[in-house]
Amino acid sequence: MGIFSPAEMRRRLTAFDAALEERHINVALVHTADNVYYFSGVPLLSEWGRPMWVVVDPSAGSSIVGASIETENMAAYSAISRVISYADDERSVDACLHHVMSAVGGMRDAAIRFGIERSAMTLALYEALRASLPKATFVDVGEIIAGLRLIKSAEEIEILELGGTVAKIGANAFLQALTDNVPELTVAGYAVAEMDRALAALSPGGATSTYAYAQFGEHTLTPHLHPTGKRLRRGDLVALNVFPTIWGYCVELERTFVFGAATAEQQSALDAVNEAFDAGKEAVRPGVSMGEIDVLTRRMLEKRNYGAYIRHGAGHAHGIMIGAASREEGGELRAYNAGRLQPNMANSVEPGVYVPNLGGFRHSDVLIVTDNGARCITEFPRDIAYARA
Repeated sequence: MGIFSPAEMRRRLTAFDAALEERHINVALVHTADNVYYFSGVPLLSEWGRPMWVVVDPSAGSSIVGASIETENMAAYSAISRVISYADDERSVDACLHHVMSAVGGMRDAAIRFGIERSAMTLALYEALRASLPKATFVDVGEIIAGLRLIKSAEEIEILELGGTVAKIGANAFLQALTDNVPELTVAGYAVAEMDRALAALSPGGATSTYAYAQFGEHTLTPHLHPTGKRLRRGDLVALNVFPTIWGYCVELERTFVFGAATAEQQSALDAVNEAFDAGKEAVRPGVSMGEIDVLTRRMLEKRNYGAYIRHGAGHAHGIMIGAASREEGGELRAYNAGRLQPNMANSVEPGVYVPNLGGFRHSDVLIVTDNGARCITEFPRDIAYARA
């Protein structure tokens, strides 16, 4: 009944076990929601104050530790056979830590190498682990996990492609909802409702945490601004943003256009972003440095005198959304990233400019890197015209 096949889940855990053994790491604690989901298959899409952890022991097998309220969730979806539950009669982190120490067993007083997600761990948890394992050496395993997650499996790509299909339905619904004086909330709400309706038809067993942003006028300068009651006026810049999130995997489709006739200033910014967007998508192929794509789109915008208005990189990886907004650091299309694109990576391309008193301009598509190029899973018209009176 799992979201992913047993073979897929074995592949993930076997690869992690092998990496731990190669580095002589005896046990690892995976505590962040995205990575727990990746290795366990349990869709705890919101922790609701009750963490779920995975303890990985290459020699003795893995354990999943979760709240009693998630008993059925873990039983239905966990790819890890040893399931440990805790009740609400003590602090959740203390309860998790107690069960982790039980899983470690006789190694508690040994000079073991213990893997942790160091960059994502609170100081309090780190100190508690050190107190519980006084002779242990703590080793960061975050980069190992990040590397595994960056290359998507066929089953992950299938979910992302479903998200691409749903995204296009959501984008069409967004456009259908646009009328004079309509609030942002109404447009975003309709897009989400239609995406959820589509998911129910296309994948009845799929869980959603899909969302959408509708931003009008000056609100486009803040691309992560949630929709408000602001009403649409002729001549407003509109940012269309739909984010189907299926079983925790997120895809985005974004377009910017004018509701009415564009002014010369608006069209100039749109033309610059259009050019950079098309070039960035064309550049996505295996072997290309991810930083190079950011440099390419940045230089194109600079040539059109919009360099001062660039506020973010050219794109980012797509995948699990629970705690990190589906971003994976190794997949950032930013100038500092010397990593190279590989087949089965999933990356957005979304160069943009944000001009005060004019608005924010960007489009975004998600592409899957193939053996010799890339395919766009969110193909949708780039130029949207609402010129009628």
